Amino acid sequence: MRGHAVVIGASMAGLIAARTLSERFARVTVLDRDAVPGDIANRRGVPQGWHGHGLLASGFGALQQLFPGLEEALVDAGAVPGDVIGDVRWFQHGYYKAKFQAGFRGILLSRPLLEGTLRQMVRRLPNVMIADQTHVTGLLADVGGRRVTGVRIRSGAIESRIDGASLVVDASGRASRSSAWLAQLGYSAPVEAAVDVGLGYMTRLFRRRPHDLAGDMGAIIAPNPPHQRRVGFMLAQEGDRWIVTLGGWLGDHAPSDPHGFEDFARSLARPDIYEVIRTAEPLSDAVAYAFPSNLRRYYERLTRFPEQYLVIGDAVCSFNPFYGQGMSVAALEGVLFAKCLDSGPPETLSSRFYREARGIVDTPWMIAAGSDFAFPGVTGPKPAGTDLVNWYLRRVHRVASTDREVCRSFFDVANLLKPATALFAPRIVGRVIKGSLSRSQTKAAGGGSRRGVSTSGLRRSREARS
Repeated sequence: MRGHAVVIGASMAGLIAARTLSERFARVTVLDRDAVPGDIANRRGVPQGWHGHGLLASGFGALQQLFPGLEEALVDAGAVPGDVIGDVRWFQHGYYKAKFQAGFRGILLSRPLLEGTLRQMVRRLPNVMIADQTHVTGLLADVGGRRVTGVRIRSGAIESRIDGASLVVDASGRASRSSAWLAQLGYSAPVEAAVDVGLGYMTRLFRRRPHDLAGDMGAIIAPNPPHQRRVGFMLAQEGDRWIVTLGGWLGDHAPSDPHGFEDFARSLARPDIYEVIRTAEPLSDAVAYAFPSNLRRYYERLTRFPEQYLVIGDAVCSFNPFYGQGMSVAALEGVLFAKCLDSGPPETLSSRFYREARGIVDTPWMIAAGSDFAFPGVTGPKPAGTDLVNWYLRRVHRVASTDREVCRSFFDVANLLKPATALFAPRIVGRVIKGSLSRSQTKAAGGGSRRGVSTSGLRRSREARS
């Protein structure tokens, strides 16, 4: 077993890294500048913790692999398990997705419950220590800066250092200072790409009643770009609560006052969320959050990188949170991290990790940054072919409202279970073309569309399935 590993940040990515390192290093120290709560609670360093979160099927599976017994602990604490397709209403690009029990195991819960449960599991590991209210101010390295050997820290007014580390992992999130620290050691900073979305949203908690949404565990009401920009999420949580997050792109943000919040819900593309909250008991005031841009740092492109140092999680790529990808990407990177630690020499760890992590990040980056370009006014480096991909995906959304195979393929990709290329497999493309032509012919003949599906219609559909 190796020596001492240091993790910067007790974030989701930091806790995942600590769990992975605990099986391979004699000692693991997690440093966080916040006062880290000992129980299930929001913390200052996670302002988004007050808002709705999604844990994709791939991320849930990865977390269960890394933290045995996690699902049982979460369900015992009140988390709501269910089928991602069959138990949630998805309205995207003008259509409800087909609803059927697809075997997509998912779970809904608050961010504090998930992070707090992971933190408790990590704290029970005998060789891991979480040191909070400790700010990392820089890296230590050997002569010439070839190998990172520790970190400089400040706790209150006291400055000190942790030296002799065998590995340092930066899991400090989007605000990571690794680029500056690398420059101090004589290395180039990674190229950054930012796609500016001007996102902002408000969140309130409501009492959840058995008849709400006809028993479904959530509703996602997304806009139909380019003319609509407002989105709403209503997700079941522990404690018989709904967490309702409303917002939009490019400054089209929800107000904080109760009447304004309710009016914003009524203005969404479908009334599912409004029909619940207009009579539900509110349990909290509205809390705001702003997200300026998708941000990616291309560490895999660096030709030089110090040994015994690694950057993971949001510090590498921070996605538009409305796509619910961040926690799942961190979990998938945790599985990859374990593989890389076990499969090669320490001096090539970073190059091997970044090379393979690109395969994890590329699909969610395409989904988030690429899809955001459907809204006129979003700016940033736009990959070639984005408009064509978005044109095709609009047809995927339309056909996925009735074609279960296309719907399943879409959710395979959206849940990061398959690469984006799965949606372009010949069989899926054929079904999308056939479905699009069929719908065009139906529309020309005066037929109806899924745009008219009502809450009562979904209830009847659900009753028919049972």
